[in-house]
Amino acid sequence: MHVVEGISDRVIALDHGTKIAEGSFEEVATSAQVVEAYLGTGGMARK
Repeated sequence: MHVVEGISDRVIALDHGTKIAEGSFEEVATSAQVVEAYLGTGGMARK
C-alpha cells in the first residue's frame, strides 16, 4: 500500500468489480466502506 500511496494522485477501490470509493489515498484508505470490504466488520479489532 505504501507504493500505491507514493505514486498515485487518485485511487479507486473495488469490491467484486464495483467501485466503492475514489479519491486521494487518504480518503479511500479511511473510507468505512473500503475498510469493511477489505478487512471485514470490526477491521483489525476482530479476533
